[in-house]
Amino acid sequence: MIETSKDLLFFILGVCIFIFTVFLCWAIYYIIMIFKNVSEVVNSFKQLVNGLKDKLGKLERIINLIEEKVSHTTSYLPLVAQGITELISFFKKKKTKKEKSKEK
Repeated sequence: MIETSKDLLFFILGVCIFIFTVFLCWAIYYIIMIFKNVSEVVNSFKQLVNGLKDKLGKLERIINLIEEKVSHTTSYLPLVAQGITELISFFKKKKTKKEKSKEK
């Protein structure tokens, strides 16, 4: 089987190439698993960001709705304030009339 030192060299080189090939396949497998895990993390992060974008969009719509309601309400605010002041003056006049009628 092994007749010369050259045959021994080829045998040892063959074993070394086999061991190197096994190591290389093992390393490639782990690199692929690392990339797979990174891909899963990135996908879950994308889903998280998309969820946050949806929630921020809903929040923005709510804020816009509140802003519209407030802007419409502020247009009626002077009328309401004027009405309240007239009611207060009406009740004051009524109270003074009652006090004047009690004094007589």
